[in-house]
Amino acid sequence: MRAILGIIGGLVAGIVVVVLVGMVGVGMTFSVPPGVDPSNTNQMLEAFANAPMAAQLAMMVAWFAGGLVGALVAKLIARSRTVAWIVVALIAAYVLANVLILPLPGWVQALWIAAPLLGGLIGNHLAKDGPVPVADSVEPAPPEA
Repeated sequence: MRAILGIIGGLVAGIVVVVLVGMVGVGMTFSVPPGVDPSNTNQMLEAFANAPMAAQLAMMVAWFAGGLVGALVAKLIARSRTVAWIVVALIAAYVLANVLILPLPGWVQALWIAAPLLGGLIGNHLAKDGPVPVADSVEPAPPEA
């Protein structure tokens, strides 16, 4: 049960971080050019392909942060490396789907795919493995006479 909660918690935390960091980073470095219809997918893909490098690197940072936080939260909940890596693999699969859709330079694609994996590696090492610690039971001291 802890594994399922770890996967769900890690995915939710990781995706929330990706969205927040991505919105801030890309929002600060990229705006839709005039004449581009935001409801037209092809025009938006072309606009993002021509986005400044800062916007593309901001998304790389967002993927890194999402992998880090997702792995950390999953491991804190489940205390399992495997659960943390499942979360990282799912985030990396989502990044791979984005990389296959967006027309980006090859080195940017490689960085985007590596970013959540590196974040997951770091996040996985920040939390301890093993069973969840249980508080020691301490007998209260008898009242002194």
